Amino acid sequence: MSTMTSTIEPAAGAAAVPGAPAAAARPAAAASARRGGWKRPARVILSVIVIFAGWAIASTQFPSYILPSPLDVWDQFLSAVGRGVWVEEILATVQHLLAAFGLVIVIGLPLGILIGRSKIAEDLARVPMIFLQTVPTIVLIALALVIMGVSDTAVIGVTVAGSISYFLINVIQGTRSIDPDLTEMSRAYQASEGSIMRSVVLPSVVPYLLAGARITLGVAWQITLFSEYLMGTAGVGFQVNTSIKLLDTAAVFMWGLSIVALTLLVEYGIFRPVERLLTRHVKGRS
Repeated sequence: MSTMTSTIEPAAGAAAVPGAPAAAARPAAAASARRGGWKRPARVILSVIVIFAGWAIASTQFPSYILPSPLDVWDQFLSAVGRGVWVEEILATVQHLLAAFGLVIVIGLPLGILIGRSKIAEDLARVPMIFLQTVPTIVLIALALVIMGVSDTAVIGVTVAGSISYFLINVIQGTRSIDPDLTEMSRAYQASEGSIMRSVVLPSVVPYLLAGARITLGVAWQITLFSEYLMGTAGVGFQVNTSIKLLDTAAVFMWGLSIVALTLLVEYGIFRPVERLLTRHVKGRS
């Protein structure tokens, strides 16, 4: 008995030794992460300051109609806000974008899953997808003008047609990445197709969905603005077109920076929180 005790106790002690430094290292690592948490925002702010400082210096070397100063652009912003133009045009563009992006998600998610799981659907969708991937946006705009005329519907339609392929490809790849053994095991346990979709397919597609949504939103911004620019519908694109005709470069800069600010707001105010929420949800289910 004493021999067994002497054999077991050192083993237990030996198992505890490697764990001790690891346990001590975890608080140290957490403290280090907290101390370094301010560095990334500080670097971002510093880069913005450097860009604006360089812009301000460069603007002194050129006429304002070529390179306006940050103060000129700020004055344009205050003027547009004061006249109510800024809010009106930004809302028009955001409405076009959100309507198109929502349609892309509603159409692209089930369609992408279907194409990813069915060879027949893949064969039927191959030519339309190649068309949407390769056709120039200017051709889509021309077709929309002929079919729908100058309208908000035309802008939304062009944006959906020009951006949906980016989302579809990601969802299809996510669906195809699912381990077939998981679905077969679920069927072996007599799980319904709806249950397989909720428990296996959708959680596996989430990372691809988020990546596709982020790429699609960036493309949709560009197509929406380009469509407004050429069609002459209300929105930031139309305002940029008007400003160029008037040689009002400060207004062009102002509208461009407004879109950049909105994009950052969407990225950090919507996409990042939703991404964290969905990722936690998927990990919790797994």
